[in-house]
Amino acid sequence: MKAINFMLALVIVMATYAGVYAEKKDTKPKNKTVVYKATLHCESCKARVEKNIPYEKGVKDLKVDMQAQTVSVTFREDKNTQEGIQKAIEKLKIPVSGIVEQEKKEEKK
Repeated sequence: MKAINFMLALVIVMATYAGVYAEKKDTKPKNKTVVYKATLHCESCKARVEKNIPYEKGVKDLKVDMQAQTVSVTFREDKNTQEGIQKAIEKLKIPVSGIVEQEKKEEKK
């Protein structure tokens, strides 16, 4: 009888552990890419962004396009927000006039 109770308790503990582990595994942090319309006057502005923004929380990728006057930032949504990244860019004295619309391909992902 003691052996059956022990086995039953062991099965319950293992099932609970497996459920918690599966739940944690499914909650991967998602990356989000946002393209900001920024006024980049010169190469110095571009260099300032490239030097500082990668060190913001959650930033995974950064692309600065002087021709299109855009700053594309990929970041982890659990670490930062669109507004947080925008404030970080504006802190560098680079005006951000808005967010460029994402392509439909990005929405499907």
